[in-house]
Amino acid sequence: MKTLIFGLLFGLLSNISLAQNLPDFDAIKIEQKEDFNSTTDDAALQASNFLLSTPLAKDNLDRLKSLQYIIKWMSGTPDYNFTLDEQATKFAKKNDDLLGLYMAAMAKYVLENKADSKDQNKIKLNAVKLIIAYAKDQKNNVKLNSELKKAIEADEQGQLATYLKI
Repeated sequence: MKTLIFGLLFGLLSNISLAQNLPDFDAIKIEQKEDFNSTTDDAALQASNFLLSTPLAKDNLDRLKSLQYIIKWMSGTPDYNFTLDEQATKFAKKNDDLLGLYMAAMAKYVLENKADSKDQNKIKLNAVKLIIAYAKDQKNNVKLNSELKKAIEADEQGQLATYLKI
């Protein structure tokens, strides 16, 4: 019984501590070129990691704030350029959650792979790979549409770059 109670308490505290690790996105000013620095980049990476590690849920305020921050950061950062390529986002048509995750995946990739941050093809390929891994995990509640299934199949066959036309 003590083990069960400890396990439940540990699980609850783990979830609480994850939410507490997110920065206060509202307090981070990113309005001018000078506002972008390692702190704002770190917050973008934290937001990306959070989005890519928690299941889709419409009522999760932390997910919403994280996505809003990612969009604002991506729109203003002078250090990185992002392209929402039609081929790479076909799987996200009519699914704003997947489009948001794709944006988070692009941000995560460039922030963790600065040497490749100018190569739009590498960004696209690796962001889609992150989405595929996320979608394949059933706990994330991703409804697989036909395009996402095609991307998964292409990835499994080692043909994702061809599928993405890169």
